[in-house]
Amino acid sequence: MTCNNGCRYALAIISLSAIWIGGCKGPQCENEAFFGLPSPDGASIAFVFHRRCAAKVPVTTDVTVLDFRSPLRNEPGNVLAVGNEQPVRVSWLGPTKLVVTGFAEPVYRRNTRVGSITIEFRPKDQ
Repeated sequence: MTCNNGCRYALAIISLSAIWIGGCKGPQCENEAFFGLPSPDGASIAFVFHRRCAAKVPVTTDVTVLDFRSPLRNEPGNVLAVGNEQPVRVSWLGPTKLVVTGFAEPVYRRNTRVGSITIEFRPKDQ
């Protein structure tokens, strides 16, 4: 089978489309943890970290709760995500109760429960 210029053009478009659809996973992000606090029973750990993605995407401050033996993964926080670098703090009120303080708008994600952990939020202006 011979392929003329139109056929080559079509093959190039198909190849580029396949690369665009399957080869691009979006912006690469990086998490920079600056605070980790184990729960009182040592079963869980709460991390506060900055998440940086593409150059034009603003940094977020995130909170995630993980099993104590789990490493911080390159994923957004499962508890809280707020815009910019903010002075977010976490503290444990018990083995399954976490308090998150020191944050303000914009709030992109706020979950009141992660597994068996319940989360209480106290924004900066309260």
